[in-house]
Amino acid sequence: MSQQEDITIAKMATDLEYIKRDISDIKAKMRDDYVTHAEFAPVKQVVFGLVAVILLAVVGAIVALVIKQ
Repeated sequence: MSQQEDITIAKMATDLEYIKRDISDIKAKMRDDYVTHAEFAPVKQVVFGLVAVILLAVVGAIVALVIKQ
């Protein structure tokens, strides 16, 4: 092998180490900082319930205004 090939292989090995480190950082961040689907489901249900109640109140108020006139 030539010296140029050795340098290229060394650069590729270094780049690979950086990529491995970045991937492990991403995995750690996802494990620690992000919410799973199972953890988010109750929050989603509460928010959807509140939105439904608000929309029902708005529609009820509009219907009451129409019936009153």
